[in-house]
Amino acid sequence: MTTIPSHKEIQALVDRLLLEQGRLDPFELLLAADLLAYEDYEAWRTGARPDLESVLHGSPAEIAELLEQAADYARRQKLEPTPLAHGAWGGASTRLSVGPSRKLEKACAESWAPAAERMQLDLFHDSSERLLEEAIRLALAERRLDAARAQVSQLAREHPRHPDLRGYLRLIQCLDDSAVASPGMRAADRIAELEGIEPLARQLLGHRARDLLAVLWAALAERLDDRDFDPADPRLHPSHAWARAGRWEAVRASIECVEHWADWALLLERHAEAAWRRRDIAAARQDWLRLCWEYPPEAERLLRGANFPDPWLARLWRDFEDLEALLETEDFPAWLLLQESVGAPPPPPERAPADERGDPYRLLHLMVSGDDDIALRRQLDEIHPELLRQYLRRRAR
Repeated sequence: MTTIPSHKEIQALVDRLLLEQGRLDPFELLLAADLLAYEDYEAWRTGARPDLESVLHGSPAEIAELLEQAADYARRQKLEPTPLAHGAWGGASTRLSVGPSRKLEKACAESWAPAAERMQLDLFHDSSERLLEEAIRLALAERRLDAARAQVSQLAREHPRHPDLRGYLRLIQCLDDSAVASPGMRAADRIAELEGIEPLARQLLGHRARDLLAVLWAALAERLDDRDFDPADPRLHPSHAWARAGRWEAVRASIECVEHWADWALLLERHAEAAWRRRDIAAARQDWLRLCWEYPPEAERLLRGANFPDPWLARLWRDFEDLEALLETEDFPAWLLLQESVGAPPPPPERAPADERGDPYRLLHLMVSGDDDIALRRQLDEIHPELLRQYLRRRAR
């Protein structure tokens, strides 16, 4: 489902980005509003996609209007605009196109930030140090490794006692290691190294650490491409590294290569998240409902979680838990058939378990689809009288 944020929600997003990042960038706003998937943005920045317009979760006119509202709010907050040049990552000099819509192109042409404060210079500090640091951070985030290496060398020559020098060198070493797989390093050790370097990357690069870490995790995922799923160490399956890289299409594809993948709760959970993030609502809900049938405790944990992504399903789960009726988590998929579906149709009856656990779902699916008759009601009453009572209450409304 595509939901364009309201005016109030846009202002809240702008305030959040200013607090977290110190500026308002149009692409960061679209990422935060879930109107642009990171893997599509990354593909555009690296030249693998010709434009962004075709992958935005909204029409060009809607997206442009949202960005114009955000810019107007930033202007009223006394922020100042800075022209943006959309260059490719990785050292290429290519200028990138947002898309054919001129209105959208214009809306993406500026970032906004507070008026620059004058640097307080004294005899011991020179602004060149800060400018050099900013150049290093930008080069690392944009994956221009040669430029980052040269700038860090300059920092070492001019400011050998700089407190962040060793940190920048460590990030560069990590990028070098990802480019050439070390035969002596175990995958588990590389995972530990990447997890260990994440706080440093966030300290030095802020929100742009995401852009550096994504390429590191993607490189590891490619190394793990032929790994089977091992429930004893599920992090070694490539789907884990692809998820950390924000590559949800690859997460889904790597899971679907596992024979009988839906027999594993963790893979079902990962597959559901990947489907949801790529806007395949029907597939995500099928996975979550299968968890209800096959792994009730895991389903309960997810559905009760504060970060569960599907607001419709989360709301109905709360209603389900508030019922006085004697229904179990395994009954939730069948009970959902009695509610108005939003965003995607309910799973087809063949998706229910083939044994008796799926019988109530199959019967109710027939009944709510218009095939209701006395014989079906009797069958449901024999196997699950409470669901029949719930059905009759719905019919009586």
